[in-house]
Amino acid sequence: MKHKLIATGILAGAILSYSSNILADTHKFPDVPTWADKSVNYLVDKQVLNGYPDGTFGSNDSLDRASATKIMTKVLGIQIDPNAKPSFTDSQNHWATPYIAAAEKAGIVKGEGNGIFNPSGKVTRAAMATMLVNAYKLQSTPNHNDQVRFEDLKGHWGEKYANILIDLKISNGTENGWQPNRFITRAEAAQLTAKTDMLQQNLNDEKEVITATSYEDLNLTVASKITAQEIDSFIAKYHSDSPLVGHGQDFINAQNQYGVSAHYLAAHAILESGYGKSEIAYQKHNLFGLRAYDGDPFKYAKYLPSYGDSIAYNANYVRERYIEESGMYYNGPTLTGMNVKYASDKGWAKKIAGIMERIKPFHVEDYTYAKKLPKNPETLDVDALSNEIPYKMYADGSSSNVVSSAAYYQVPYPFNLKIKSRPDVAVEENKVGTVTPGTTIFIYREDPNGWIEFSFEANGEKYWTLKNKLSM
Repeated sequence: MKHKLIATGILAGAILSYSSNILADTHKFPDVPTWADKSVNYLVDKQVLNGYPDGTFGSNDSLDRASATKIMTKVLGIQIDPNAKPSFTDSQNHWATPYIAAAEKAGIVKGEGNGIFNPSGKVTRAAMATMLVNAYKLQSTPNHNDQVRFEDLKGHWGEKYANILIDLKISNGTENGWQPNRFITRAEAAQLTAKTDMLQQNLNDEKEVITATSYEDLNLTVASKITAQEIDSFIAKYHSDSPLVGHGQDFINAQNQYGVSAHYLAAHAILESGYGKSEIAYQKHNLFGLRAYDGDPFKYAKYLPSYGDSIAYNANYVRERYIEESGMYYNGPTLTGMNVKYASDKGWAKKIAGIMERIKPFHVEDYTYAKKLPKNPETLDVDALSNEIPYKMYADGSSSNVVSSAAYYQVPYPFNLKIKSRPDVAVEENKVGTVTPGTTIFIYREDPNGWIEFSFEANGEKYWTLKNKLSM
């Protein structure tokens, strides 16, 4: 059976470059398969593993609990007291006694009950995954997928631990599922351990030290511990009619592409656009008020083709000008720092942080493995955007029939918030009435949201209704 248990990718898509001295084929064991050779060499170089006296490695031999414990303590660099004794009654005078004692003290291993450790017992693949996750304190990536990866893990006690290794691309499973109950071989254990250790070294080099005590002072250039589903669920819970429901992934995409916290972007969009229901947000897909100057905010606000574009433009704009050290308005990469130049409201940062807290409460441990997101070198030019809504125009004299009852409005905007495009139209006056099926209407133009401008008589007073109510 072909074994290929470990992917070469690492957390969040970062690339780990192995130096030639680490990967050099200097420890040739005749029985080590090609797929495990680099990992075995890595651990031998670190003096974690040895071969057998006959010059072989024993690649296909099952790993026992004592040997696994020794591997973990040595790869982690845990100090070994040769005179230490574990609490387990069956491990008081074993060759691995000091290693078992050190691992027990570090919380890496537990016994099998009744005060025994069973040092000669074989280690399953699920048990090895558990040991690695606990030893290295591994967590899934912020944007991990919760779908079932392997059917033989579903409901298994080791599912959580195996899925973390899978999510971090430490393990890909086998050709026959993940096989959590199968005894792990020495070669498999070496590969899992080596890849985990290399991953951890890379994370230690790249992770951001987080000292924040709340979202107000959290670095916004650090990847957030939030998922698209969590964003969508929060919005739907409080405003089920919000146009933003279903756009959670757009915030994650902007984080990955432009290096700004998706959690912050979602909270900012909610505050600025009233859950996407303000007229500027709805008609112009402008969630953050880009160029919505006070004199005539609707007129001057930029038009974006989609909410995803709006989120991307704002992420790029904020990173470049406010939370990048070289930015013209930089006062620190936090909400508190942004508040200095971004908003005249001194309570702006607190409001954004409050929404973030409601979406998902702040826990500093969520950012244990936080990494600073890279800045996208490309700049999105906000000024190049038009402030005009691109309407589709219909030929003079065009008409359509109403196929189902449809409300019609003075302004193509269905929410009960202030109408800025037509100050003469009060919110309560916007909805005019209902047009009945079978009515023939004259149509003039269509907006990007699917609203049709129409009149009941040729060149008569114009209103708006939804296209999906018409025979078009």
